[in-house]
Amino acid sequence: MFLIAVFLISIQASSAAEVTSYKWETGGDVTKNTLIKKNIPNSQICMDVIKVAKKGTPVVKFGNGSGPVTLIVSGVHGSELSSQVAAMRLINNLNKLELNKLENGKRIKGTIYVIPFLAPKSTAANVRFFNGKNLNSIANKAGTPTNNIIKFAIDKKIDKVGDFHCTRPGGVPGRNIILGTNIPTGESAKMAKAISKLTGHAYKNEYQAAKSYPGALEDNLNLKGIPAVTCEVKTPHGKIASGSVSASYKQMVAFLKYNKNI
Repeated sequence: MFLIAVFLISIQASSAAEVTSYKWETGGDVTKNTLIKKNIPNSQICMDVIKVAKKGTPVVKFGNGSGPVTLIVSGVHGSELSSQVAAMRLINNLNKLELNKLENGKRIKGTIYVIPFLAPKSTAANVRFFNGKNLNSIANKAGTPTNNIIKFAIDKKIDKVGDFHCTRPGGVPGRNIILGTNIPTGESAKMAKAISKLTGHAYKNEYQAAKSYPGALEDNLNLKGIPAVTCEVKTPHGKIASGSVSASYKQMVAFLKYNKNI
């Protein structure tokens, strides 16, 4: 069992989710980032997330029934803002769906975990790295926040993970794209292709996990047998390009639809 100190907010009448903070020395006030503050929904559940993010990495849990268990992560890089805003919008909308039910009367299937800010400290400062380190190159190092995500996924018996990022124009990959791997988890490649079809974004599957990116979160999840994809949208780091939040949100919804959570 993966044991770690947790700070728990009690669920309020306006929330259908469990909002938790994991004390990984990552906490920060994300509202100090004016673009984050300006673009996230003004709702009780978002206020709850902001509150616990000051203590550490916030985790929002929806559903608790039988079915697929999935995890959405954003904010591995603090200055990749569009995916973090999209995650907060997703949290807000999933909460509304759970409170009001879906239009067809159905609710969330299984369990959805959303981590909108992996390192709130970095997000608050609008900096890419956490304590000077690229968290997406050290997921294979014990004790790092990204390695803690892998342990969290194992502990919670997560079936699939989507890691959501932003890529700057002219960078690598430099476009809206879904990334997966063929080996050792072929489901990662299958999922990348399916999300690509649902979104109209490109996809690319590496032949083998951790060969090109040995410390990446997605790759190390796949090495542990947890199918994962990386979803990128194009926008400058530290900024929010027009349409980039909607593109990231579309990727998140496609991830959940493919995995039959919604």
